Amino acid sequence: MAKRKYEHLVKPLSVGGMDMGVMKDLKMPKGAFANGPGNADTLVWLNGRDHLEGLNLNFTWGFYSGIGDWHNGQDPHTHPYPECLVFVGLDSANLNYLGAEIEICLGEEQEAYTFDVPTVVSVPAGMPHCPLTTKRVWSPKSFGFYLASLGAEPATTWMGEGISEEVMKAMQEAAAKSGRQIPMTSYVSEKRIKKNPRKPTGKYAHLIKPLNTGMVTQRGQMLLDNLKPEQKKQYDEMAKKGMKPGPGNADHLTWLFGRDLAGLDVNFSWGFYSKPGIWHRGMGAHVHPVDEVLVFAGLDPTDINYLGAKIEIDIGEEHERYVFEKPTVVICPKGVPHAPLVTRWVDKPYASYGIILSGEYKATAVD
Repeated sequence: MAKRKYEHLVKPLSVGGMDMGVMKDLKMPKGAFANGPGNADTLVWLNGRDHLEGLNLNFTWGFYSGIGDWHNGQDPHTHPYPECLVFVGLDSANLNYLGAEIEICLGEEQEAYTFDVPTVVSVPAGMPHCPLTTKRVWSPKSFGFYLASLGAEPATTWMGEGISEEVMKAMQEAAAKSGRQIPMTSYVSEKRIKKNPRKPTGKYAHLIKPLNTGMVTQRGQMLLDNLKPEQKKQYDEMAKKGMKPGPGNADHLTWLFGRDLAGLDVNFSWGFYSKPGIWHRGMGAHVHPVDEVLVFAGLDPTDINYLGAKIEIDIGEEHERYVFEKPTVVICPKGVPHAPLVTRWVDKPYASYGIILSGEYKATAVD
């Protein structure tokens, strides 16, 4: 069968699958990546270098049920790029349910902030952050987490007292035994920060936002009371053009922009979907002036490769149609037309999130 023009832009999330058992079960030194009891049960991690056609982005999706530190001995750490840490629940009927209590330390001061609702933590480039600790989990389905990191190649400088060049070497050797490459380039900082969580002064409180502070929709309708004036204007303009949510759109969705994310140059959405049909009426293909990815993920913590639905999307001026029923990422480079989106059928509710590499959302309809 001849290769289609845009098939390189549609990839199963499994291309970024990580063998968490290698990190948790092998006899590795304290401080090895993912060796903490609170880290992911299952995880996919995709990056611009290896999976996302050079986009200046790396992102994850994973399920978490363990209690404790996510990275024993390594934290705090920094990245050369900014990122958003997004903690979400798996109850498709309740956007505001996390089912867990999380603590994260921010800054060299190790200010410890705790939350128990779906939350985003915005981390500027170069800012020390973590330890990250799951203190309690009461949801029977555990909870979900994804990164939106604005760098094509994951890179981390570890500052914890338990990390060393020897640990780095052991991590690489363990990955080699599993046939997997650790996607992250790691460095060990000369400067160390002792793990010592402190009560927050509020210095970093602006970096932590509940997801429901974004633009929220329910059953395809925006909650107008929660809109900022410029968002309300955009909503009215779309309605005048006959653009409105279709039956396949989100049951519950939130969308945060750069102004919500400490000024970071990114905006993202998170939503639950359970109905078949087209996502947007009165709106066909459109383009963005920046790059975007659309991520479709299942909500079954026992099987990260299960989506529970069949989705179709058109890509390009040619309207090449792609259909998938596994967790998938659709890469939308700037200027490439995409949509309409249609959910063909749904066996179980699923999640979708978009990551757009700009603080503002801009789209131009092309048909």
